[in-house]
Amino acid sequence: MSREGITRRTTLRTLSEQELCALHDGALTVLAETGLTFEDPWALAFLAAQGCRVDEAAGRVRFPRELVEACLAQAPRQFPLAAPNPANSLLLGGDRLYFSHSSGMQTVDLDTLEPRRPTRQDYIDCIRVLQALPHLDHLGCYPYFGFDDMPDTLAIPAGVALHMQYSDKHQMTACSNDAELFTFQMAQATGHEIAGTIGSSPPLTWSCGAITSARRIVEAGYALTTVDGAMMGGTGPATVAGSAIVSTAEHLGMVVLAQCLNPGHRMLIGHFSAPLNMRTGSPAFGQIGASLSNAVFNQLWSRYGLPLSNGSPGYVSAKGIEFQAGYEKGIAAVIAALSGVNSMLLHLGVANELSAHPAQAILDDDIAGMVARFVAGEEMSEDALAVDLIQAVGPIPGHYLSRPHTRKWWRKEQFIPATADSLSYPEWLDGGKKTALDYARDRLAAILAAPEQRFTTPSQDADLERILADARRYYAARQ
Repeated sequence: MSREGITRRTTLRTLSEQELCALHDGALTVLAETGLTFEDPWALAFLAAQGCRVDEAAGRVRFPRELVEACLAQAPRQFPLAAPNPANSLLLGGDRLYFSHSSGMQTVDLDTLEPRRPTRQDYIDCIRVLQALPHLDHLGCYPYFGFDDMPDTLAIPAGVALHMQYSDKHQMTACSNDAELFTFQMAQATGHEIAGTIGSSPPLTWSCGAITSARRIVEAGYALTTVDGAMMGGTGPATVAGSAIVSTAEHLGMVVLAQCLNPGHRMLIGHFSAPLNMRTGSPAFGQIGASLSNAVFNQLWSRYGLPLSNGSPGYVSAKGIEFQAGYEKGIAAVIAALSGVNSMLLHLGVANELSAHPAQAILDDDIAGMVARFVAGEEMSEDALAVDLIQAVGPIPGHYLSRPHTRKWWRKEQFIPATADSLSYPEWLDGGKKTALDYARDRLAAILAAPEQRFTTPSQDADLERILADARRYYAARQ
């Protein structure tokens, strides 16, 4: 038993087969002729043994086309990810769609919109909200990049521990700065399966840290998520197609490394690209260019068949929880879902990667529900077509309100938002003219007023504290 997710029946295809072949050929040409930089002596020697042309002095690896395509064929097209609660386990791949959340460096005051560093309780409250949201299928790497009483070096392992204690959904974990030395111990101590995430260093580079983490993830048997991050016009070409080739080449290089290490290893391919704001030099999250990038990338990788993730729908340029944040997330989520993604970051994030708030996640859950309803498509059974019913009701004064068919179908056919205002205008006036954010505040308060639920035992908590103490000593010794 696992979370069903949404089975996509409605799809978007904007590229021809000839155009997809051009993208694929471009990525293979870059890999074979330009190559990738691997900043790790072990990786250079290992890839040379697999038949790659390696320039050790430059750290450059050039990949034979046949090797890339053979390794691509070995990666599984669908695979499970277990959760502590089996009902929350995932089956990634195919036409299945799941939702996760983005993150922020800080939380934000809902009244003043002033950012501040989260407290430990803010972090716990955020996880409790993410646990409660029905369309939030799994946890991402972190809601916040640390909290007040924890050194930044411990942000990843401390966050993973809190995820385990306050949620029974599957969690994906960041792997950098040796954090996996401790998060993998936590997973073993609690019986969790986690997925490890690494990021490329565009253009066309994998850092020593990312390579080391990838090797540890593969050797531990956990699913490996690779995430790109080309900024179009900065660390990638200004064109969507050109940056898609850069990102694809980066992913394919790590596919080769992982599949040569362990043929058939589970991999999730994460795309996280956006245009560069040429006025400010910052990523232009929320712009349609990020969605165009997702659409192109997703269509190419859907052709390859590997499970896909998109990160940019969860990040917006809007600075507050308001109209702009809604339309930036909504448009991005629809395009990502239709173009073939299997998991997307959507909930929580505000103001690029700078801030996040659970009230935003509550509103985003309605977006997820609407997107899920649309891509699930329409049933065309005899009962859904309802020809016999239409004939029985006939013209006016006939109606469908009292019919058993209506009672059977309306909840399935309609998506009812949990937070958005859906009152009639007179009811809205009489009810105090509440906005969607007002309703989100109310729902946030209700979730946090419920009894706090823990998903780890006292002995597991003791193990987590012991591992965190080891991590604290490890990082203190490195300073």
